[in-house]
Amino acid sequence: MFFGANMQVQSNYNFFTNQQPVKKQSFGAAKDITLKYVYENRMHLLPPRMKLLVADIVENNKDIYEPLRDLHLRTYAPLRKYRNLEKIQSLFPEFAHVLQADNVVKRKTHNMRAIMESIPLEKFSVFMLKERWGKLKSLDEIAQELGIKDRSALSWFVAKIGLPDIDKNYQILVKASDAKLNAKIAGKTRAYNTEHKQFVIDRNRQLSEQNKGLNREIAREAWRRLPHIREALSEHSAHTSSSERFASFWSKYPEYAGEYGAMKRQIAKEIRDKKNNL
Repeated sequence: MFFGANMQVQSNYNFFTNQQPVKKQSFGAAKDITLKYVYENRMHLLPPRMKLLVADIVENNKDIYEPLRDLHLRTYAPLRKYRNLEKIQSLFPEFAHVLQADNVVKRKTHNMRAIMESIPLEKFSVFMLKERWGKLKSLDEIAQELGIKDRSALSWFVAKIGLPDIDKNYQILVKASDAKLNAKIAGKTRAYNTEHKQFVIDRNRQLSEQNKGLNREIAREAWRRLPHIREALSEHSAHTSSSERFASFWSKYPEYAGEYGAMKRQIAKEIRDKKNNL
């Protein structure tokens, strides 16, 4: 393939794609984080089970307006029902490698004793699955509930039992999919942007340059795949001034403009899919 594996795709094409340029969005930009948006832009952040569900919903035109947060909570609701780790693992193979805490944690540290005051050690693994995946609580929230001041101590226990953690960017995406939480995030983002104005300007300028480079590469690949349009443009250019040749060519051959735009969208999708499957 002509494109690099680490490239980020932005839908920032010219008018031949029949799309308006879209600036890179942060999750806190008060944008509607629909399942369709997630499918088109953020699939690489989703856990495997959620990735399959979102793809099925969008591709089959189901309820694409269900918030990602609600879909996650509904999907992992059974975690809150069962008390047996083996039963949970039979329903959710992604947790097959989670270990019983009492089998792997032998040393009773101060933090471990604090945890055991709230939850027996033999129930700790199921408890963490319920709180982390079933209720989408952060490690900070769970640590506070368990009376642990040091969040890193809880992270150590989580790693010890082999609990898959939730990607930080996925957590942000899930929160942003909820209208009220999204508004709260947007407020914090605006405050941060105001306080760090020059940094934000420099960052956006850098992203803009990256997008321009990617769009140029997409355009070059589109031309490579459409030799008949290249040939037609070459013939047209022989009788047209260089400054007007593109505008007059697309005006004369609107079917080529549509084909060229469709090819660019296809190439962008290939890049996006490649990135999502990494």
